[in-house]
Amino acid sequence: MKKAVITAKETVELQEFPMPEIRDDQVLVKVKACGLCTFEQRYFTGGKEQYPFNGGHEVCGVVEQVGSRVASGVKVGDKVVVAAITRCGECYYCQRGMDNMCVNGGDNPAPNTLWGPGGLSEYMVAEGYQVYKVNDDLDFSVGTLAEPLACVLRSVEKANVKYGDTVLITGAGVMGLLHVKVAKLSGLKVLITEVDEGRKRAAVDFGADVVIDPTKEDVVETVKKLTGGLGAEACFYTAGGARAAEQGINSLCKGGTIVFYGAIYPKGTMAIDPNKIHYDEINFTGLSSTTKESFRESARLLSEGLIDVRPFVSEEYPFAEIEHAFHRAVSPETYRVIVRMD
Repeated sequence: MKKAVITAKETVELQEFPMPEIRDDQVLVKVKACGLCTFEQRYFTGGKEQYPFNGGHEVCGVVEQVGSRVASGVKVGDKVVVAAITRCGECYYCQRGMDNMCVNGGDNPAPNTLWGPGGLSEYMVAEGYQVYKVNDDLDFSVGTLAEPLACVLRSVEKANVKYGDTVLITGAGVMGLLHVKVAKLSGLKVLITEVDEGRKRAAVDFGADVVIDPTKEDVVETVKKLTGGLGAEACFYTAGGARAAEQGINSLCKGGTIVFYGAIYPKGTMAIDPNKIHYDEINFTGLSSTTKESFRESARLLSEGLIDVRPFVSEEYPFAEIEHAFHRAVSPETYRVIVRMD
C-alpha cells in the first residue's frame, strides 16, 4: 500500500509499505478522503521539521477489517470518520474526562513506526474508540470535516453562550467561518473581523450578521455600538495575532468569555488591564483538540445533514497529485483542500 511521506520542506513522496496488521482492539480503515489541515501544512512548508512525516488526521473511509474486541459495533463496509489522535484512557487527564489533554497520547505512540497520524495513506490502523460510523450517503470529502467541526463544537460550548447572545469571531479563515456556521446553528448573532475582501464576502455568505474591518473601524467601539453599549457575550479568537485578541477581550460585556481557539504565532504578549478582568468578571479559556463526545456530536450532525460544511471544501485532488494538493492547501485562496484516494 502507499503512504504519502513528507521527507523535506515542500517534498512529498508516495512510498510503498506492507499492509498493516491490526490487534483485536483495532480497526483497519480503507481511507477514501483526507483533509490537508494547517497541522500537515506546517510540515510541508518547513514550519515543523520532524521528517519523515506521514500526516493526515481529517479522515473519512470505509471499514476493511474489525478486531474481535472492538466494542463500538462498526462492521466491515461501514462508512466511518476517524478521530486520529490517540488517548491512553488511564492518565490523570483521561480519568478526569479531559482525554484531549492525554499525556500519553499523540499522533503516533507506537514505537518503530512512521511519525504522524497516518491518514494520508491508502489504509490506516485506528483504535476501536477512534472510529465513528456515519450515514452511507455522506460524501467522503465532507466527512473529513468531522474533526475540525468537533473542535468548533467544543469551542462554542466552552463559551457558555445562550440563544440570542452576540458573539465576536476574529478572522474569517476556515476555522472562523466554521465558527460562524456553528454559532448560527446555536441561535447566536455573529460579528466577525476580517480585512480580506474575498473573505469578507465569504463571511456574509456563511451567515455572519456583521463584518468589521479592523483596519478601517474601531473594533471595540463598533461591537459596543451594535450591542447597545454592553459588548459581546463571547469572543472566539481564531486569527489576527495578539492585537486581535486584545480587541476581542475589550469587546466583551460583563461576565463575557474569550475562547482562544487558535494559537498565536509568533508568540507574543497582550496588553490587558487586569481590572477589566476583575471588575467585569471576564472568563478566559482555550481550546485544544476534540473529545470523544464532541467527535460523536460532529459525526451525528454531518450524518443527519444538520449543518452544511460542503462549501468549506475548496478543491479535491487524487492521491497521486498530493504534492500539488499541498501547494494549493497553503494558498490563501483555499479553505480546505481534500485528497481523494478513490
